[in-house]
Amino acid sequence: MSVLCRHLLPTRDISCCQKPDDTALTSWQRRRHSAATTRQPTKVFMSTERVGLGESWKLDADKPWYHVMPRSGWLNDPNGPIFYNGRYHVYYQHIEGTSQWEWRMTWGHASSSDLVHWKHEPIAINPTKGGTDASGCWSGTTVLDTDGTPTMIYTGVRRRDNKDCGPLPHAAVDLGLDMIECQMMARCQKGDVDLIRWHKQEEPIIPHPPENMKLTGFRDPYIIQQGHGQQKWKMLLGSGIEGQGGTLLVYETTHLSSGWQYKGSFIKGKSKPFGKHDLGAMWECPFLTPLKEPSNAHPVPEAPSGSVGPLQLKEGQLYMMCVSPYPHFLKDRLTNPCLYWLGHVQQELFMIEESDGPHLLDLGDVLYAPNCFQDAQGRNIMLGWLQELRKGGGFDYAGCISLPRVLTYKDGRLHQEVAPELEALRQEPSWTASDLQVSGSQSVEVQHVRGPSWFAEFTMKQGDASASGMLLRSWLHEEPDQAHPCAAALLVNWQDSLLEVVFPRKLDKKNMTFDAGSDMKRIGGPAHLEQQVTVQVYVDHSAVEVFLSSGEALATRVYRGAVTSQEDSGIYFTSHGGATHVQDVQVHSMGSIWTKASDQPAKAFEPAQGKGL
Repeated sequence: MSVLCRHLLPTRDISCCQKPDDTALTSWQRRRHSAATTRQPTKVFMSTERVGLGESWKLDADKPWYHVMPRSGWLNDPNGPIFYNGRYHVYYQHIEGTSQWEWRMTWGHASSSDLVHWKHEPIAINPTKGGTDASGCWSGTTVLDTDGTPTMIYTGVRRRDNKDCGPLPHAAVDLGLDMIECQMMARCQKGDVDLIRWHKQEEPIIPHPPENMKLTGFRDPYIIQQGHGQQKWKMLLGSGIEGQGGTLLVYETTHLSSGWQYKGSFIKGKSKPFGKHDLGAMWECPFLTPLKEPSNAHPVPEAPSGSVGPLQLKEGQLYMMCVSPYPHFLKDRLTNPCLYWLGHVQQELFMIEESDGPHLLDLGDVLYAPNCFQDAQGRNIMLGWLQELRKGGGFDYAGCISLPRVLTYKDGRLHQEVAPELEALRQEPSWTASDLQVSGSQSVEVQHVRGPSWFAEFTMKQGDASASGMLLRSWLHEEPDQAHPCAAALLVNWQDSLLEVVFPRKLDKKNMTFDAGSDMKRIGGPAHLEQQVTVQVYVDHSAVEVFLSSGEALATRVYRGAVTSQEDSGIYFTSHGGATHVQDVQVHSMGSIWTKASDQPAKAFEPAQGKGL
């Protein structure tokens, strides 16, 4: 689990918050081009009623409904995502009854048959009073043991001052932290195809870190190779060395439940720097996954259970290694970035000096602690924690999970796209336009769309603009100031080759324009831009995710409040420094991933070992 959660998040109230030539269309856009350019603009079918979703959604206009999250309570890292027996399962760090982090972390659980429509499941594992995880079941992974049994590997923690948990570890393995970390295991009950009944192994599988290493942490296990025949199990653990920075430890065994042996660092050599910044004192929530070209992401063999076959480290295979550095080290960001490298494994070590990286995984300011798994189609599907950026305590929830992203290797770099299954949430097109000319002096309003939950796809040609994109106005503040922006602009910055979000404090309400060069908060990062780019924008109340056809992604939170007028959509196309040509526009309202039935109390089942401290 990310220790980032344990510190109070900064107080930040972002209250804003000609027909194209078919040969010029990207493959991403072409598959929907024909239908989009023949339909006439349609008045939005408002399927976004909150009936059945619970009182929480009725009371908070900024609460997402097509991102996975618990009905209420705290959420952070996604844990152990797995495709099993024809269903997707995602677990997550969860605390019931509060919107702030506390010492009693559980594993929440949701499942889906199609990666789109989800249902809440009972909490999977809870802390055990007096046990080695008495203060929390922290992050980890879920794999199939050699006999096909779904098995969780996670970090158990107990507070140093908890006298009920026995003596402290001896000096050689005591890291001196305010919690004692160990690696633990839980196995699914035989015959439970729903993965809801878990039984914890009482003793840790790795009780303490290696001796005398002066580590800064010891957590977040991730299996990179599964035991199979003569092949051993291999596990990564997030860590760091005092005075040297983050690293990843490798353990291996012949039996998943016992015999784990420390084998050293997984990293060979020293990474290139990340600009002028260091790489963090501790690397949390690591994952390693093979990357493929989109055309090579063929289905992989399935085990009898319906899950993918065993993982195996291979030389010559291109891998993506991702970590979440802690503490944060970018002065202009309030949350930690996630970094990745593209490289190869030799003699079971990641050759970091020869790799391509580090790079920012997400160009926004809320995605942290991602996790990745392969489904039966052989796709790498990544999920991350989207943090809140407003003051906690006044709401009945905090945090949600990002939309599922498919990771591929294309044009010599990482590409991130939303899983195409999410198209099922789109309603009949709310508004379509084949050709818009957006001037630098007046924004163009999106017509008919009035809801807080929508999707947009469009292609922009630069023209003579320096930046262009979409403007989302806020309804929360009559007189915006530095702490309370009046809008959020999702921009492709052509001039500096950036994808960014800026938060204006002054807005010309007649023309819905703002000075893009003025002093205002902005987040973002480099993008591989040419003269034309296709953009996908997902707005789910306050959760905002933006994807470019060049492969980049940006997630942030924009708190705009409830729509106050049916005459004002609050959504505009905007251009700066000149005109922008916008083509093949589709804007859809988006339905919820939850059903009325799924919001009723989950099936009664007491999680393994009862409640802890």
